[in-house]
Amino acid sequence: MKTYVVAHTQKDPSQTYSLVAEGLSLVAAEYSRLDKNLWLVRSAATANGIVNAVMPGIGRRDEIRVMEIGDEMVHFQASRTWNTARLDADELLGLRH
Repeated sequence: MKTYVVAHTQKDPSQTYSLVAEGLSLVAAEYSRLDKNLWLVRSAATANGIVNAVMPGIGRRDEIRVMEIGDEMVHFQASRTWNTARLDADELLGLRH
């Protein structure tokens, strides 16, 4: 299992964050939402596999970045909770807590 930072910059107004979240739900085992368009994702997939899973939600001008990070992460006054259930699009978008 690897840990990735996934960042989506939406520039195409015809696309929605929910499609990206839905794609992430197909490949993530655990996740932690850091911001509106930024997630930590644990997955057995490669970075390329994650990009392929979210491509249906990416507009032509949108940007997607998937970066593998190491196991060591340092946090200062920044909490992080790993959610062990599959990603839920509504929860990712902050529509449900």
